[in-house]
Amino acid sequence: MEKLQRLPFKARKAVFEKLEQIVDIAAMSKEDRMKYEASLKVYRDQLVTIEYARQQGFAEGEAEERLKNARGMKAAGIAPDLIAQITGLPLETVEGL
Repeated sequence: MEKLQRLPFKARKAVFEKLEQIVDIAAMSKEDRMKYEASLKVYRDQLVTIEYARQQGFAEGEAEERLKNARGMKAAGIAPDLIAQITGLPLETVEGL
């Protein structure tokens, strides 16, 4: 309890709110607790799916940006091997632009 008293007010409030949630869950019937846990699993799965989609979108955007930059460098007359080194694209890809 002494450690809890050393926490700032907001942190203590968060701890007590979490404890209230735990008590509420523990007081549920077995059937209600199973429904709660199932809905919590669905919620967490959705969060993971959204994060994965966000990361995939970022990776695709990054790849498009590298291609755009490589096209610009090639148009400026920069050597393909240097473009490949700078952008991280395969030399074959740069030569095919």
